[in-house]
Amino acid sequence: MRQSVAATTPSDEKLVLETISTYLQALYKNDKGLFLDAFAETANVSHCSIADEKMTVWSLPDFIDVVDGLHKANGHVEEFHTDPDVAVTGPVASVHVPFLLKLGSQEVTGTDVFALARAGGKWKITSKLYSA
Repeated sequence: MRQSVAATTPSDEKLVLETISTYLQALYKNDKGLFLDAFAETANVSHCSIADEKMTVWSLPDFIDVVDGLHKANGHVEEFHTDPDVAVTGPVASVHVPFLLKLGSQEVTGTDVFALARAGGKWKITSKLYSA
């Protein structure tokens, strides 16, 4: 059975990337309001460790607390993305992107995978999965 798909506008990819940019600003500024702008209220964030293949899953409020702890421990937290791969199908999207995360003077590389949904005309991150 074929499922109908809502139309995707040319600006959807741009709007998805703007949502990801809001997340990056939230991380850099440690700004709860920006996190709430970028993420759906029920979003979760999952980390899969490359070293031991263990996974940790946080609710959005818990992830915001983790970020706050990173800022307190490192002073500077900033993430950079390169060459995002964006796929949009109607009201859902995914973004797969390599990252460089600066924690004070330490640098960590990995991959972010975001799932997003468009509701009420606005794109929100519903989940973030990353490995480092």
